[in-house]
Amino acid sequence: MKRLLLPILILILAIVAGYSVLSVWRGVSLYRENPSRDDLERMIRLTPSNPDPYYRMALFQEWDIRNIDHEQSLHFLRKAIQYNPLEQQYWIQLARIFFRMEQKEASEKALEKAILVFPTGYQGRWVSGNLLLQQGAVKKATPHFTYILTHYPNQAYLAYEVLRKAFNDPDFIFEEFIPKDPASTSHYLAYLYEMGSKESAKKVWQKKTLLSHKMGREETVRHIEFLIGVADLREAFDLWKTRLRQEGLPLGPEGDLMTNGGFEKDAILGGGFDWRVSRVPGAEVSNDSANRLEGERSLKISFNGKENVDFHHVSQHVALKPDTDYRLKAKAKTTGLTTKSGLKIEILGVGPSFYKASESLIGDNDWKDLEVVFRTPPQCKGGLVRFRRERTDKFDRYISGTAWIDQVSLKELRD
Repeated sequence: MKRLLLPILILILAIVAGYSVLSVWRGVSLYRENPSRDDLERMIRLTPSNPDPYYRMALFQEWDIRNIDHEQSLHFLRKAIQYNPLEQQYWIQLARIFFRMEQKEASEKALEKAILVFPTGYQGRWVSGNLLLQQGAVKKATPHFTYILTHYPNQAYLAYEVLRKAFNDPDFIFEEFIPKDPASTSHYLAYLYEMGSKESAKKVWQKKTLLSHKMGREETVRHIEFLIGVADLREAFDLWKTRLRQEGLPLGPEGDLMTNGGFEKDAILGGGFDWRVSRVPGAEVSNDSANRLEGERSLKISFNGKENVDFHHVSQHVALKPDTDYRLKAKAKTTGLTTKSGLKIEILGVGPSFYKASESLIGDNDWKDLEVVFRTPPQCKGGLVRFRRERTDKFDRYISGTAWIDQVSLKELRD
């Protein structure tokens, strides 16, 4: 028994000694989580070299709304720092108090100490950047935000929001704060997409190119999607064609604005100016190698006869010029297509609205032209080509049957 008690006693003494050292170095204490002012004063009397009670007393002086006492806060913080100058939080709080007292130089010096204690930490950089911005010291704030954006990319959105509210100038933020490595510029570009900052996003994309950043397919398609979303289809299409050339992919027939008009590929780049196919109850879209007009396959749309389908789920964006004549064509074949509302091809304007549609096919048809000739309005930016079967209120409204589509083309009409 005596042999067992001795190791236990040694262990207890080691724990107590270790805690004593740790409490002095880190300000750790074992009193309750939310001590009162009396508790803290008692702790200061019992362990006068423990910095933590002094720090908490400093916070008490700041939290007491009815009796804020910055001088008392400074007194207790200085005591905490005296016993543990390596605790960054003490220096940060000291900088905040000097900031509230409008002692700019003293606040900046405290921030310098905070960074010196823990130069790679997030909190010190974040508080320093924000306080310096509020003091108007933009040049001094810049390296702290740049450090956060470089080493803490998961906090980038919050940094962007602060900078946007401070400057409301995306171009200035990019030039002054954003690190010029590929990852940082891509993160900022994604933020500009989310904010809908069209011109700034375009500038950042151009600067990434000038910085020789290699944009992958996914990043390129995302930028193309953004340009389409802000109705800049012609620039988006130019970038699309450039990417196809870079990857050695076919551009399609000369003068044809449609991509993959024969449905020979499942996807060219994915997104952008590819076909967009989505699911809809009552219809199934697939490829068919048995029924085709040319090439290896066609597009097949099957209706199951159980739904009054409002079908518009095969579409593609196209870039168009203003005040220009075009011909949109597709070859279509149908078998047993029921109801009075059949399948057609249509074009909807992007920018100034316009709409044109072909005849609709019902019943049985061998390969037949669906054709739309149209002129774009002034300021036209592009359009959306899609295959459509409109919902109908007729008694016979549940559509069944199958349609095949091939050789879709869109060309400018020239004299």
